[in-house]
Amino acid sequence: MPESLPWPKSYAVLGSPIAHSLSPAIHQAAFAAIGWPGGYGRVEVDTAGLGSVVDRLKRIGFSGWNCTAPLKQEMFRLCDRQATTAVQLGAVNTVRHEKGMLEGHNTDGKGWVLALEEAFPVSLRELRVLFLGLGGAGAALARQASWEGCPLLHLANRTTSKALSLAGELEPRSRIEVVPWEDVPLCRAASNADLLVCSLTDEPALLRNPGFLDRLLRPGLFVFDLRYWPAHLPLLQAARTRGALTANGLGMLLYQAALAFELWTGTSAPISIMREAVSASLAPSTAEKGSG
Repeated sequence: MPESLPWPKSYAVLGSPIAHSLSPAIHQAAFAAIGWPGGYGRVEVDTAGLGSVVDRLKRIGFSGWNCTAPLKQEMFRLCDRQATTAVQLGAVNTVRHEKGMLEGHNTDGKGWVLALEEAFPVSLRELRVLFLGLGGAGAALARQASWEGCPLLHLANRTTSKALSLAGELEPRSRIEVVPWEDVPLCRAASNADLLVCSLTDEPALLRNPGFLDRLLRPGLFVFDLRYWPAHLPLLQAARTRGALTANGLGMLLYQAALAFELWTGTSAPISIMREAVSASLAPSTAEKGSG
């Protein structure tokens, strides 16, 4: 990481691994579109090294940064102030730095809502939602769904204790059902859900079982997979063949970036240009990617 500012206003995405991130391409295109005197790079850092890297970014004078999982909870603790979005989701993915003060925000939740409402012809607050996986991203989006006022949230995780803990947090505002990670309970929950959200980074045995997928998926179900690579995600392929409507994580990536851009610049994000930058970056030969 340089010890001097590479641009008049410098920004970056922090994470490990981070070489895959599309965020620099998205933000560089957006900055150029509005003539913003800034640039955006990548910083490889894990949770253990985050504190020292943040100190260096402050000292050098970076104007802000994003971070990917699993840094978002630790970044929350490192900020001097946390915006309402960060407090509601318990994590920070976007930081504004001004005169040594760090203000933490979370654009993931609202970015996900905007992506959903662009992909599917319905408001999130009208949907009963089944969450498959409650790691950092899944738990954050379950919190967002609760704040949006969804009528019912089904929480399913391979480690049930994590689902129970999150349910205890959300139950004061939402109707919650904790679903065991088993064939029959999962299929029963899916039959009582309008939207299935998968935040898993792998394909567990159940999701590779065609018979289980036949019972889990149905025509008209909305299925959202937070991943955006590979281009043909197995769950989404299975959902489409069974008549479900599907979306991947590219829309969420775009809108969380647009919201961060607006926090930093005070200017409406050039969504069409940012979308073009995403498409141009997703060449068929690109190595496997995650989020951020």
